[in-house]
Formats: sequence, structure tokens, C-alpha cells
Amino acid sequence: MRQLTGYQILDMFCDLAPYMNDIVAADIGFTVIRDGKYVLYLPAGDLDLKIRVGEPVVSGASKQALDSGQQVVRVVPRDKSPFGIAYIACALPFREGDRVVGCVTTTQSITVIESINSATSELAAASEELTAGLQELASRSSGLANTSSELDQLGKTLLATANQTNEIVTFIKNVASQTNLLGLNAAIEAARVGEMGRGFAVVAAEVRKLAVSSAESVTQISASLGAIQQAIAELTRKIDNIDQHVSGQTEAVHEMAKSSQSLAELASNLAEASRQIYQITE
Repeated sequence: MRQLTGYQILDMFCDLAPYMNDIVAADIGFTVIRDGKYVLYLPAGDLDLKIRVGEPVVSGASKQALDSGQQVVRVVPRDKSPFGIAYIACALPFREGDRVVGCVTTTQSITVIESINSATSELAAASEELTAGLQELASRSSGLANTSSELDQLGKTLLATANQTNEIVTFIKNVASQTNLLGLNAAIEAARVGEMGRGFAVVAAEVRKLAVSSAESVTQISASLGAIQQAIAELTRKIDNIDQHVSGQTEAVHEMAKSSQSLAELASNLAEASRQIYQITE
């Protein structure tokens, strides 16, 4: 196969350049330089470098490729672009023997990439803030779960104490009942002995009154204690429900934190890919 000369390749690009955008399905600008002058310039749709055919090449990626004889890729950010548009230029020199006779340079807007880079940076920052917030929420949820567990244990302890108190009240009630019975027996015995048992009858009556009063107090205490037991049992049930909700919330927060971390890693990877594009230097 016959090898093309540098000039032949340049001429070929001049012929093909008008069709290249349709071939590559992209909006790319083409510049062909021959013997240090522009012989063809087709601007990209949104990027016009204001090049005039016939003018000499004095700067840019094309000038560097002509001088060095090496391919040059240059990324120009929007804030450094004289055209107000971020773009990438790729210049490839061609030789005729040992002499560089020209080059072909392509230019393409990277506004979208720059926008992605900016959005990715914002996304990464927002993801970091979200992750920090979720971690703080998870920490508080864990603390709430511990507090709920402690309350649950306290409720159970109170219920056990109330049950023990109820046993004591039951014992006192039995004592009062026995005392009332003894007072009744004493009254009967005092009546049997007549005048000699009158003083004993007074004591027996007072004992019965005390027994009846104690029984009434025990009944009231039992009723109050029953209400307390019901309240503690209801409190315990509600604490159990809270504990279940808190546990579910804590798990959900941990899952959200993991998802947020994955999102942050993705944003970081995108930012790194975008940064590598901008690391291409002259």
C-alpha cells in the first residue's frame, strides 16, 4: 500500500472535513494548516475561533504542534477562553520527510462536561453534608433507642414492685380480716361472762373498728394499686411500641446513610473523571 505524504494527507482532510461531523455525529470544528498558514477552517456550531483562511498560525495548540512536531491536546476552561466557551483542541502534525509541513486541528465545545463537573462538585458537597446529617441522626436514634430500652426496663421494674406491693396489701387485708374475726370472738366471750367482761368488750369493739377501718383502707389501696398497675402495663406496652419504631427508624437511617455514602462515592468518581479531563496540559 502506497504511503501518503504529509501534503497528501492534508489535502485529503480538506476534502473530507465538510463530511466529518456527519461521520462522527458530533459538532466538531476542523482546521487544516499547510506551511504555517490556515488553508481550511470549519467552525463548530457553538464555537467559532474567528480564524481566517490564509492567515499565519501564531498561537494555540496548532502552533505548538507545528513547533514540537508532536500531538498537542489542550483544554481551555470557560474562564480562560477568549470566546466565552470551554473547549478542547487537538492538533496533529504531519511531516514531509523530516519536516513538519502542516497539521490538522479539531476543536469541540466541552460546555456540557464543564457543567457536569460543576454539578458533580455541588453534588459531592451536598452528599457529604447529607451523610454527616444522617450519621448524626443515626447517632441520636441509637441514643433514643437506648433511652427507650431503659424506660422499658424501668416500667417492668415498677410493675414488679407494684405486684409485690399488692402481695403486701393482700397480706394486710388477711390480717385485718383475722383481727375482725378475733374481735368478734372476743365480743362474744365478753358478753358470755357478763359484767366481768365489760372492759374486755370495749377493747374488742375498738379492735373490730380498727379491723374494719384497715379493711376499708386496704380496699382503697388495692383499687389505687390496681389502677397504677394498669397504667404501668399500658406505659410498658407503649414503650415497647416506641422501641420498635425507633429500631425501625434507626435501621432506615443506617440504610439511608449507606445510600448517601454510595452517592457521595459516585459523585467523587464523576468529579475525578472530570478532573482528569482538565489535567490534560499543553
